[in-house]
Amino acid sequence: MGPIGFWREIAALAAAIGVFAVIHPAGAQTPSSRIDEALQNITALVRPSRVGYATVWDGNKYVQCRRLSDRALRCEAAGATMQPSLTRILVPERQNRLATLGWTLDPSFGNYVQIFPPGMATASVADHILRTLIEVYDAQAPELELQTAWVVDIPCPPRNGPGQNLAGMVNDAPKMRATALRSCLYKPEPQPARIAASAQMLIEVYGTTVAAEIQRLRVNSDRKVYVVFSAGIGYIQCMPQTSPPTFYCEAQSAESWPALAAVLTPERVAKLRDAGYTEPGRAPNYSKSYPLGKFTDAAVASEILTLLYDVYGYAGAVELKISTE
Repeated sequence: MGPIGFWREIAALAAAIGVFAVIHPAGAQTPSSRIDEALQNITALVRPSRVGYATVWDGNKYVQCRRLSDRALRCEAAGATMQPSLTRILVPERQNRLATLGWTLDPSFGNYVQIFPPGMATASVADHILRTLIEVYDAQAPELELQTAWVVDIPCPPRNGPGQNLAGMVNDAPKMRATALRSCLYKPEPQPARIAASAQMLIEVYGTTVAAEIQRLRVNSDRKVYVVFSAGIGYIQCMPQTSPPTFYCEAQSAESWPALAAVLTPERVAKLRDAGYTEPGRAPNYSKSYPLGKFTDAAVASEILTLLYDVYGYAGAVELKISTE
């Protein structure tokens, strides 16, 4: 095959998945400088009625950025909602790492979002993106691919559909249109009940959802909001408090529902105490306060699900019921 045929094959392969990588000679640039160049490209090149997106990925692990009207950069890191295969990577420890690096869960599509201020140098943003991909997603820097693309400027641009390559990425490539998601949010189809054999398995099933509810409390900490996670027999409910800033949570006791006396054995109650929950007293339930500055949303979610599993025996035989105000 001659050089022209080779590049035709490369272009055809890229078109088949709806992306086209920016290819540079080996050793010409560092991964960070390539990302920086892509961010500069979507900043400098303005096309009427279109928005520039810079995407960097390794396999299905990606970060995608666009400029906002105030010149800030809004970036999304891939989540597990539309790419369930990422569940094996985005374990609670990795979700905590995302939070530490400044990423927050966006429940609209299940990706993690961070907005970089207008005055921040693109080189610094590029370093942060590379760090996220390597430290959280185990991306291989030499394998990173890049593209810049300009997509029609509408409130909810098309995204690669669930189960597709780079699911959740904004993309209007012709080859991806048949399976594109054209919506302002994605709600997965209900899944059959999955019996968890461990607390960790329960976290894999519900961790993202519970963390998003805890994040909602954090965002609305100055309002009267709450969330209840009910396991059918027993619940844990939480609300924000402002003085000091905490999540105040209660785990249901036998005092509030006598039927729990058969469930809350001394061994199980000991697990509540070990987690820092105090005995019923001022309230009829066990209670604990989580300082907002000390606990990430994912950490609180993981502890709640662990207690539902270890204390109340909830393994997911019925869907976790989540109630709010």
